[in-house]
Amino acid sequence: MEFKGFQKTSLIEYPGKIVSVAFVGGCNFRCPFCQNPDLISNFEDLPSIPEEEVIRYLVSKKKWLDGLSITGGEPTLYEDLPNFTRRVREEGFLVEIETNGTNPKMIRNLIEDDTVSYIALDVKAPLVWEKYKRAAGIEDKILFEKVKETVGILLESSADYEFRTTVVPGLSSERDIMDIATQIRGAKRYVLQQF
Repeated sequence: MEFKGFQKTSLIEYPGKIVSVAFVGGCNFRCPFCQNPDLISNFEDLPSIPEEEVIRYLVSKKKWLDGLSITGGEPTLYEDLPNFTRRVREEGFLVEIETNGTNPKMIRNLIEDDTVSYIALDVKAPLVWEKYKRAAGIEDKILFEKVKETVGILLESSADYEFRTTVVPGLSSERDIMDIATQIRGAKRYVLQQF
Protein backbone atom coordinates (compact mmCIF):
# COMPACT_ATOMS: atom_id res chain seq x y z
CA MET A 1 0.00 0.00 0.00
CA GLU A 2 0.94 3.60 -0.45
CA PHE A 3 0.12 6.19 2.18
CA LYS A 4 -0.20 9.95 1.93
CA GLY A 5 0.35 10.81 5.56
CA PHE A 6 1.74 9.27 8.72
CA GLN A 7 1.34 10.34 12.35
CA LYS A 8 3.79 8.54 14.60
CA THR A 9 1.73 8.63 17.78
CA SER A 10 -1.95 9.02 18.61
CA LEU A 11 -3.79 8.52 21.88
CA ILE A 12 -7.26 9.20 20.44
CA GLU A 13 -7.77 7.01 17.36
CA TYR A 14 -8.01 3.60 19.04
CA PRO A 15 -9.72 3.64 22.45
CA GLY A 16 -7.27 2.89 25.24
CA LYS A 17 -4.34 2.22 22.89
CA ILE A 18 -1.25 4.03 21.65
CA VAL A 19 -1.06 3.78 17.87
CA SER A 20 0.51 5.27 14.80
CA VAL A 21 -1.85 6.57 12.13
CA ALA A 22 -1.46 5.98 8.39
CA PHE A 23 -3.56 8.07 5.99
CA VAL A 24 -4.62 6.91 2.51
CA GLY A 25 -5.57 9.22 -0.32
CA GLY A 26 -8.89 9.20 -2.13
CA CYS A 27 -12.48 8.85 -1.03
CA ASN A 28 -15.84 8.12 -2.65
CA PHE A 29 -17.61 10.63 -0.37
CA ARG A 30 -17.48 14.41 -0.56
CA CYS A 31 -18.54 15.38 2.95
CA PRO A 32 -18.84 19.16 3.20
CA PHE A 33 -17.18 19.02 6.64
CA CYS A 34 -14.22 16.78 5.70
CA GLN A 35 -11.27 17.30 8.03
CA ASN A 36 -8.75 15.96 5.49
CA PRO A 37 -9.73 17.62 2.18
CA ASP A 38 -6.20 17.38 0.71
CA LEU A 39 -6.42 13.61 1.03
CA ILE A 40 -9.54 13.68 -1.12
CA SER A 41 -8.97 16.10 -3.95
CA ASN A 42 -5.18 16.62 -4.13
CA PHE A 43 -3.73 13.38 -2.82
CA GLU A 44 -1.80 12.61 -6.05
CA ASP A 45 0.29 15.72 -5.36
CA LEU A 46 1.19 14.64 -1.83
CA PRO A 47 4.41 12.71 -1.21
CA SER A 48 3.95 8.96 -0.86
CA ILE A 49 4.96 6.85 2.11
CA PRO A 50 5.52 3.19 1.22
CA GLU A 51 4.07 0.47 3.43
CA GLU A 52 7.56 -0.84 4.21
CA GLU A 53 8.41 2.47 5.86
CA VAL A 54 5.28 2.27 8.03
CA ILE A 55 6.00 -1.31 9.07
CA ARG A 56 9.68 -0.51 9.79
CA TYR A 57 8.62 2.33 12.07
CA LEU A 58 6.09 0.18 13.92
CA VAL A 59 8.63 -2.58 14.50
CA SER A 60 11.25 -0.07 15.71
CA LYS A 61 8.77 1.25 18.32
CA LYS A 62 7.17 -2.06 19.26
CA LYS A 63 7.95 -1.49 22.92
CA TRP A 64 5.79 1.66 22.98
CA LEU A 65 3.12 1.16 20.32
CA ASP A 66 0.05 -1.07 20.50
CA GLY A 67 -0.84 -0.83 16.85
CA LEU A 68 -1.73 1.09 13.73
CA SER A 69 -4.83 3.03 12.75
CA ILE A 70 -5.55 3.26 9.02
CA THR A 71 -7.69 6.18 7.96
CA GLY A 72 -7.90 8.64 5.14
CA GLY A 73 -9.55 9.18 2.75
CA GLU A 74 -11.22 5.79 2.57
CA PRO A 75 -8.97 2.76 3.27
CA THR A 76 -11.39 0.15 1.86
CA LEU A 77 -10.99 1.58 -1.65
CA TYR A 78 -7.61 -0.18 -1.72
CA GLU A 79 -7.70 -3.85 -2.74
CA ASP A 80 -4.36 -4.49 -1.05
CA LEU A 81 -5.63 -3.33 2.36
CA PRO A 82 -6.26 -6.89 3.64
CA ASN A 83 -2.73 -8.00 2.72
CA PHE A 84 -1.25 -4.99 4.47
CA THR A 85 -3.35 -5.38 7.62
CA ARG A 86 -2.40 -9.06 7.72
CA ARG A 87 1.30 -8.13 7.62
CA VAL A 88 0.85 -5.63 10.46
CA ARG A 89 -1.05 -8.18 12.56
CA GLU A 90 1.67 -10.78 11.90
CA GLU A 91 4.17 -8.33 13.42
CA GLY A 92 2.11 -8.48 16.62
CA PHE A 93 0.23 -5.17 16.34
CA LEU A 94 -3.41 -4.25 16.64
CA VAL A 95 -5.00 -2.72 13.53
CA GLU A 96 -7.84 -0.24 13.49
CA ILE A 97 -9.65 0.74 10.29
CA GLU A 98 -11.62 3.98 10.06
CA THR A 99 -14.16 3.68 7.26
CA ASN A 100 -17.20 5.30 5.68
CA GLY A 101 -18.73 1.84 5.29
CA THR A 102 -19.05 1.72 1.50
CA ASN A 103 -17.25 -1.61 1.09
CA PRO A 104 -19.19 -4.10 3.23
CA LYS A 105 -17.62 -7.10 1.48
CA MET A 106 -14.13 -6.01 2.49
CA ILE A 107 -15.23 -5.20 6.04
CA ARG A 108 -16.77 -8.67 6.36
CA ASN A 109 -13.58 -10.30 5.01
CA LEU A 110 -11.32 -8.27 7.33
CA ILE A 111 -13.40 -9.43 10.30
CA GLU A 112 -13.60 -13.07 9.21
CA ASP A 113 -9.86 -13.22 8.45
CA ASP A 114 -9.02 -11.51 11.76
CA THR A 115 -6.80 -8.98 10.01
CA VAL A 116 -8.31 -6.05 11.92
CA SER A 117 -8.84 -5.70 15.62
CA TYR A 118 -11.07 -2.59 15.66
CA ILE A 119 -13.37 -0.89 13.15
CA ALA A 120 -14.58 2.68 13.44
CA LEU A 121 -17.49 3.40 11.10
CA ASP A 122 -18.41 7.02 10.46
CA VAL A 123 -22.18 7.35 10.45
CA LYS A 124 -22.61 10.71 8.73
CA ALA A 125 -26.33 11.20 9.33
CA PRO A 126 -29.50 9.24 10.09
CA LEU A 127 -29.77 6.24 7.76
CA VAL A 128 -32.28 8.01 5.52
CA TRP A 129 -31.26 8.69 1.91
CA GLU A 130 -32.14 12.41 1.76
CA LYS A 131 -30.20 13.20 4.93
CA TYR A 132 -27.27 10.92 4.14
CA LYS A 133 -26.66 12.18 0.63
CA ARG A 134 -26.44 15.74 1.96
CA ALA A 135 -24.05 14.84 4.80
CA ALA A 136 -21.84 12.60 2.62
CA GLY A 137 -21.96 14.80 -0.49
CA ILE A 138 -23.06 11.91 -2.71
CA GLU A 139 -25.66 11.26 -5.40
CA ASP A 140 -25.09 7.49 -5.70
CA LYS A 141 -27.75 5.73 -3.63
CA ILE A 142 -25.88 2.42 -3.97
CA LEU A 143 -23.11 3.81 -1.74
CA PHE A 144 -25.74 4.64 0.87
CA GLU A 145 -27.17 1.11 0.70
CA LYS A 146 -23.66 -0.28 1.22
CA VAL A 147 -23.23 1.86 4.34
CA LYS A 148 -26.46 0.41 5.74
CA GLU A 149 -25.18 -3.10 4.94
CA THR A 150 -21.92 -2.41 6.79
CA VAL A 151 -23.85 -1.09 9.79
CA GLY A 152 -25.75 -4.40 9.84
CA ILE A 153 -22.56 -6.43 9.56
CA LEU A 154 -21.04 -4.67 12.57
CA LEU A 155 -24.21 -4.90 14.66
CA GLU A 156 -24.30 -8.67 14.10
CA SER A 157 -20.55 -9.15 14.51
CA SER A 158 -18.52 -10.15 17.51
CA ALA A 159 -15.76 -7.85 16.21
CA ASP A 160 -14.69 -4.87 18.27
CA TYR A 161 -16.06 -1.68 16.71
CA GLU A 162 -17.59 1.71 17.22
CA PHE A 163 -19.89 4.00 15.30
CA ARG A 164 -18.89 7.66 15.14
CA THR A 165 -20.79 10.79 14.17
CA THR A 166 -19.24 14.22 13.74
CA VAL A 167 -21.74 16.73 15.05
CA VAL A 168 -21.72 19.58 12.53
CA PRO A 169 -23.69 22.74 13.33
CA GLY A 170 -26.36 23.29 10.69
CA LEU A 171 -26.01 19.72 9.42
CA SER A 172 -26.57 17.59 12.53
CA SER A 173 -29.50 18.23 14.84
CA GLU A 174 -30.25 16.74 18.22
CA ARG A 175 -33.09 14.83 16.55
CA ASP A 176 -30.61 13.42 13.97
CA ILE A 177 -28.36 12.11 16.74
CA MET A 178 -31.32 10.50 18.49
CA ASP A 179 -32.43 8.93 15.18
CA ILE A 180 -28.96 7.49 14.55
CA ALA A 181 -28.81 6.14 18.11
CA THR A 182 -32.16 4.43 17.56
CA GLN A 183 -31.05 2.97 14.21
CA ILE A 184 -27.87 1.50 15.70
CA ARG A 185 -29.49 0.36 18.94
CA GLY A 186 -27.47 -2.46 20.46
CA ALA A 187 -24.15 -1.13 19.16
CA LYS A 188 -21.10 -1.72 21.32
CA ARG A 189 -20.09 1.93 21.24
CA TYR A 190 -21.37 5.19 19.75
CA VAL A 191 -19.09 8.22 19.80
CA LEU A 192 -20.01 11.83 19.05
CA GLN A 193 -17.17 13.92 17.70
CA GLN A 194 -17.08 17.70 17.88
CA PHE A 195 -16.78 19.43 14.51
